[in-house]
Amino acid sequence: MKGKLLTVGLAFLCLLWVGKLSAQSVIQTTDVTVVYSNSQSNSTFENVNKFYFSNGNLVLDQNGVETSIPTNTVRRLELAAISTFNDISEWDEDAIFVYPNPTSDKLFFSCKDHQEVTVSVYSMNGQLLQSEQMNTSESLNVSSLAKGMYIIRINNQNYKFSKF
Repeated sequence: MKGKLLTVGLAFLCLLWVGKLSAQSVIQTTDVTVVYSNSQSNSTFENVNKFYFSNGNLVLDQNGVETSIPTNTVRRLELAAISTFNDISEWDEDAIFVYPNPTSDKLFFSCKDHQEVTVSVYSMNGQLLQSEQMNTSESLNVSSLAKGMYIIRINNQNYKFSKF
């Protein structure tokens, strides 16, 4: 049974990266739609087993057949997922998932219950760049940040994210 279409790219990578899900949780991508940054039509790739970034390209693996797309042409990815979580009760009470990672403009948050949090963004050398009180149902605008790696601190939990 197909889950809902995730319209923000790379959500499942963030969930795996944070590593707070139980070993029984499964995230399996089946279809990936690439929305391009220019006026080019969207492309949908079915039965994608995995995707990754290599040498400035997004690489989609469809049962051993790889398709490379230059990342500078991609605006966002839309993922159709099967069984994103076995049961939300399996989430760590304090787990907050940050996605998409990498991002170009906004970060979204997912957690067991929406909550008020302090979100701070730091450069890799520890300089505070941005800090906001917000609800986890809101998105964080990071479009003004330069391309690179950042640390985001949410209620004493640290995460890394990339801006492209």
